[in-house]
Amino acid sequence: MRFDFFYNFLASLGYNHPVHPILVHITIGLVVASFLFALVATVPRYSKFAVTARHCTTLAAMTVPLTFLAGIMDWQHFYAGAWTGTFKAKLTLGSVLIALLATGVFLSRRLAYRSPGIYAVYLAAFLTVVGLGYYGGELVHSGAEPASAESGGGSSGDAAATDQDGEVAYTQIDSIMQSRCVSCHSTGNPIWGLDASSYEALMDGSKNGPIVEPGNPADSELVKRIKGITQPQMPLGGSPLSEQQVQRIERWIEQGAPGPDGEPASGSEAG
Repeated sequence: MRFDFFYNFLASLGYNHPVHPILVHITIGLVVASFLFALVATVPRYSKFAVTARHCTTLAAMTVPLTFLAGIMDWQHFYAGAWTGTFKAKLTLGSVLIALLATGVFLSRRLAYRSPGIYAVYLAAFLTVVGLGYYGGELVHSGAEPASAESGGGSSGDAAATDQDGEVAYTQIDSIMQSRCVSCHSTGNPIWGLDASSYEALMDGSKNGPIVEPGNPADSELVKRIKGITQPQMPLGGSPLSEQQVQRIERWIEQGAPGPDGEPASGSEAG
């Protein structure tokens, strides 16, 4: 199942990002609001807010199917439907949330506004969106590097990987791949057919072809993606690579994309 036509249309309008984050805040906001209004309604003088809580739950139940669909679409388009633990958790919790909101709407028509059953549903829905938020954060930020590495304040071993003449060792490139790329592109999770966990796999490229053109960083899809020349920019959903990291990858490719043995890749145009 692919939705390329939809995302191509959005790209023609200048929008190259996932659509799920736009909608998810609506649903989550309503679920949180219903829980908070229900809590306020436990105070007798504010019991009228139990009606507001019910209305928020009803609106959340109306928006959650579209939010869920948007998540499925983004998952298929940007992550090629990769069946990882994070996505399993999000899909499971999303399904649970749909069921809870439907139950909340059903019970609200048959039970008193402040009945224990209604409150149990509000609490369960609230905890479910907390879980969804956690796994959403894992998806976006799990591959982020510490601030010191992003700012160029890496370890002495990282600095030693670059010689005085500017030569870049593959170990330095592999460090970037491991920290920023393999969360989505690994042997067990090769989204779009790309595995960045080893030199050989990285040079094999993705299902669309090679992403490294030895000797030609400007023509390498890897460089285009991390610089945002080709959309969506990578790492998807996370902070961009630092300028130092981008320049390091460009120099490595310009030097022929040498492997662990220090030898340039075959077909390299590097001098």
